[in-house]
Amino acid sequence: MSLCTEVGHWITENIEKPVEQFFETTRQQCTEVRRWVEREVRKPVETWRQQQEQQCREQECNWWCLCCNKWVCILVTVLVQVIEWVIEIVGEWLIETVCHLIVEIIRVIVMVIVKVTRWVVEAVVCIVEKFCAYLIFLAGVALIGVLLAGVLSAGAVLLPGGIVALAAAVTVAIGALLIALALCELSICRLLGVIFWALKWAIVIGMVISVSVLSAACGFVVVLYGGASATLLWTLVRRGCAIPRMLAWP
Repeated sequence: MSLCTEVGHWITENIEKPVEQFFETTRQQCTEVRRWVEREVRKPVETWRQQQEQQCREQECNWWCLCCNKWVCILVTVLVQVIEWVIEIVGEWLIETVCHLIVEIIRVIVMVIVKVTRWVVEAVVCIVEKFCAYLIFLAGVALIGVLLAGVLSAGAVLLPGGIVALAAAVTVAIGALLIALALCELSICRLLGVIFWALKWAIVIGMVISVSVLSAACGFVVVLYGGASATLLWTLVRRGCAIPRMLAWP
């Protein structure tokens, strides 16, 4: 798994999922508020109204005022019923709906911020990761140039400008590796892998050069590279490092 992918996975597991869980819990709290109003406010009022209705039915009618006592009782019952409806609509459903709406608006804003931050972080990490990959590849190619310069020097076929090119290749290889060590946290396995990858290419190209110029000295240098490559391979295997393929990135 690449560093870019690992960062995205970490953000998902440690930021996005906890944030979503927090808002899910908050939405449940909105429902709990409605249930509390229903349990602690509306239900007692409803119970009291039912008791009053029962008393209204059971009390005797005062005929001298045409059962005015029952009228008052019924009026109070109706008024309490209206209060119940207000509590149910405003105190329960309206509060829960507004609560859910506010939570959802905040959730959208927070998730947009999280997503944008994730895109920025992933973009920076991916760019740095690609930069490190290109930097290590550049160091590997420069090492190939240095190793091939050794083959050409042994066969005395180094071109007049070869010394300058060799110096440039050495500078690029050392500079790229130093920058990679400083910025990319280059591990010992990756460092040995780059050298091993460069040696493999230098051996193949060096063999072609040796055959082309019919130089035993060039061939001898290639053999030395082969020994160094075998030693590096043994070291990589012993350390449990990944073996870089010749046709892949170092």
